[in-house]
Amino acid sequence: MTTSVVIPVYNGKKYLEDNLPFVNNLGVDEIILVDDASTDESAEFITKNYPQAKLIKHSTNLRFPISVNDGFKKATGDIVFLLNQDLKPSVNLVKNTLRHFKDSDVFAVTFNENGRSWADGKWVGGMLEFTNGKLDNKLHDSLWPSGGSSAIRRDLWNKLGGFDPIFTPGYFEDLDLGLRAHKAGYKIIWDPRCKVDHLTEGTFPKSFGVKKLQYIKERNYLIAVWKNIDSKLWLSHILSLIKRIILHPGYLVPTLWALWKKLVS
Repeated sequence: MTTSVVIPVYNGKKYLEDNLPFVNNLGVDEIILVDDASTDESAEFITKNYPQAKLIKHSTNLRFPISVNDGFKKATGDIVFLLNQDLKPSVNLVKNTLRHFKDSDVFAVTFNENGRSWADGKWVGGMLEFTNGKLDNKLHDSLWPSGGSSAIRRDLWNKLGGFDPIFTPGYFEDLDLGLRAHKAGYKIIWDPRCKVDHLTEGTFPKSFGVKKLQYIKERNYLIAVWKNIDSKLWLSHILSLIKRIILHPGYLVPTLWALWKKLVS
């Protein structure tokens, strides 16, 4: 199996200086970096120090889901390792990951990120509730592959359509993809041996105020639910949504925003 790495980049020069040497030593067939109109000379750093890498440059800031999609379009590997710019992979990451893709039904392998476990979830009252599963040294099925630390079979990514741009600027695009993959009958695996270190919380908190960021998360959660909910659960979902708005009137804002996004998409 051939391998690619895709890294979306935004003002990440200081992270790339630390992490790209580790990525470069993974021994993958190609490294693709998507610079999303950075203003800190990230692109210049990549060109100067990693000329063998494929660099995609956005002239305007298109945000995470679109940057990742653009990276996958350029990728040629059978398996694509999707890594955040502030993530340091372990030396045996590729070896520990590829063994799972011998099973043609495996869509993705999601990584053991800072000791964070697999994603577990279930539908309760028409809402999707999720949490981190029990952290142990066993393999687990995961509800979704992490958008910043996972390996994905490229042909199935293309079949499912990748990340939906409706989730721009980001959050829950990976949940949506995971739900679609499960619906199509594919597997997502969490392996404790596939270790990565995630150094920061990313650039989103720096780009948006606290309240707007919370609204984006709540809006995108609802969009992911609406895209994937079983028709039998719609009534209980609407009742739960009404109850949530009554108890927390501010929830009306992301609800209306999500409705508008769905109508114009």
